[in-house]
Amino acid sequence: MRSFFILFSLSLSLLSKDVVEVFAGEMTSTKSHFHATNGVVLLYDGALLKAKEATYDKNESLLKLYGGVEMIRKDENRVFSDTLEINTTTKKIDFKKLLLTTADNLWIDAKEADRDKEIYKIKNSTLSSCNQKNPEWKMEFSEALYNKDKNYITLSDAKLSFFDIPVFYFPYLAFPTINKRTTGLLFPTGQISTDEGIVYQQPFFYAPVENFDVEITPQIRTKRGSGVHVTTRFVDSNSSRGQLKFGYFKNDGSYAKSHHFNQEHYGAEFRYSSTNFLPKSDFLDNYQQGLYANITYLNDLEYLNIQKDSVSSLVSTNLVESKVNAFLYNENDYLGLYARYNIDTSKQSNSDTIQEIPALQYHSFMKYLLSDKLFYTFDARVHNYTRREGSRAFQTEFDLPVTYYDSFLNDYLDLSLTENLYLSNVFFSNLQQKGENYRFYRNFHTLEVSSDLSKQYGSNIHTLHPSIVYTKPSFEHEKPLEYKDLNEDQKELFVTQTELENLSLGLSQYYYSSELDLNLFHRMGFVNYPHSDLPQGDLNNEFGYTKDNFNFYSNLFYSLDKKKLHSLTTSVSYTKSDYDIMMTHFYNYDLILDKEATSFLHTSVTHTINQHNQWYASTDLDLSNSFNHQWNIGWSHRQKCWGAKLSFGQEQIPNVDTSFRNTALYFEIALNPLGAISRNIEKDFSRQGNR
Repeated sequence: MRSFFILFSLSLSLLSKDVVEVFAGEMTSTKSHFHATNGVVLLYDGALLKAKEATYDKNESLLKLYGGVEMIRKDENRVFSDTLEINTTTKKIDFKKLLLTTADNLWIDAKEADRDKEIYKIKNSTLSSCNQKNPEWKMEFSEALYNKDKNYITLSDAKLSFFDIPVFYFPYLAFPTINKRTTGLLFPTGQISTDEGIVYQQPFFYAPVENFDVEITPQIRTKRGSGVHVTTRFVDSNSSRGQLKFGYFKNDGSYAKSHHFNQEHYGAEFRYSSTNFLPKSDFLDNYQQGLYANITYLNDLEYLNIQKDSVSSLVSTNLVESKVNAFLYNENDYLGLYARYNIDTSKQSNSDTIQEIPALQYHSFMKYLLSDKLFYTFDARVHNYTRREGSRAFQTEFDLPVTYYDSFLNDYLDLSLTENLYLSNVFFSNLQQKGENYRFYRNFHTLEVSSDLSKQYGSNIHTLHPSIVYTKPSFEHEKPLEYKDLNEDQKELFVTQTELENLSLGLSQYYYSSELDLNLFHRMGFVNYPHSDLPQGDLNNEFGYTKDNFNFYSNLFYSLDKKKLHSLTTSVSYTKSDYDIMMTHFYNYDLILDKEATSFLHTSVTHTINQHNQWYASTDLDLSNSFNHQWNIGWSHRQKCWGAKLSFGQEQIPNVDTSFRNTALYFEIALNPLGAISRNIEKDFSRQGNR
């Protein structure tokens, strides 16, 4: 036997043919055993291990480390333990008093644990991402399995506590230990409703590759029924991505009958966008391009509403629109292809609902004609209005404005003359009663006289733009009959465009600071229609002022004929690092229907107390009817290891038959890096009228 009392290095071949390198201040060794103390460092199986003391028994294949044990692997988590025991044959590791930390600052403190290959089995443990000595939140559990390679952990019999107060219990919970897309169960959601019973949803997230994932969300409503929604998201190129969702929910027969629902709600939704969908070519490379699709198919609105968490987000309109837009353009030309498909959920059948499939548009941007003072633009549109039952129409439209522009008096006076030519052809088919095709011609002249003036005041700049615009219809011709004489099933397919004689006066001014920040703007306009029932039109006055943290905006429309205020929007805001205050007032009076004026006031206040805490409040007041439309007050907290949001409010919700007042309590707890738990607790209501 040999003894050393200086820094000692030993390279020892183990039975498993692995090699352990030992560095220590003191060591004794034999052929089958060594004992190292005084600052022990070991290199074994790609890991660096530190301890106060280490022993190895070659006969039992056991490598043991004692006292402040630390194990570090490259690009892996750090492990701290009081005692660590490694079977060098099976590679199994046993820990006593384990502390495991992950890349996202999540730590696990366990009384005992073992590691077999890449799987940690942990018992009687606590985990958190907050300060270890006094964590704000912690998760205590009886057993866990942690897959080091997949950065994934599953817990059994877990209890979540905030400031040592238990708030949630999970019989089973699984989540990734790093902040990235990972396959596994997401946080469940649930609530208790007197109308629907216990509502429980348990999403499962499947992410096999970086550019594709699937989220499956089954749900049960104990007094209503059950269903499932599946969402697939994908990225198919650097410039395109999409999402496909479909779902099904079945109501219990008695629930469907008492609520006048369909027994089944089903549908599908497809979203897709691309900014480079055409093949590469020398010609197409000179154009910008885009493709956007938003397609929804459903049998009724409850397919959408069954997915909503809040009553205020319920879909109330009966018309659900699907659309596909594709376009191609450069500095000279624009080409667009559109499609619109509508589902009217109030109808049993949509065979007579008008669809626009497809619409085609070509637009030529400004081009010079003969000289640089004469130019034109051109716009052509084709619309195919169709349906399975009822009249259909195929419309072509051509719009050609030709403009002459020049300046006089040393550029103080600008003059433009425009001839606006418009043609529309409509071809009808499948008419319910005899009717003719329709053609509409129109021409009008526009004269504009204006000026652009600017002056510098110190380092600030003031610009002024006065203008006078006169529009005069030249001719307007319809054949073989006028629009008003068309059949009703013809007129419901399209509208024709007319132009009235008018004179408009405008004045715009802008004031810029030395840094070219817009501090003040003022726009005033007046339009007169001499041959209209309301010839004097509206006087418009728009004003905006910004200075430091203060912002003011006003937009007013006043009817000179009615001598009444038509509409007024006023907004005042004040923003600083710790305060954000805004007040907006909306006023509107319908001059045509002569209904009672509407007046709304919206206010909001946000106060940032410190870097972690913020409170906010908002309210909407219906001043014309003297009631509070909505109010909300809340608090939010954010820090590195957790965040929370709590709000309480009330709102008036419109419904099919009447409206009702809804009270909601919302809370959200975000545990980094686990994710967030959120819930809306709302007063029961009927989605379709009073009960």
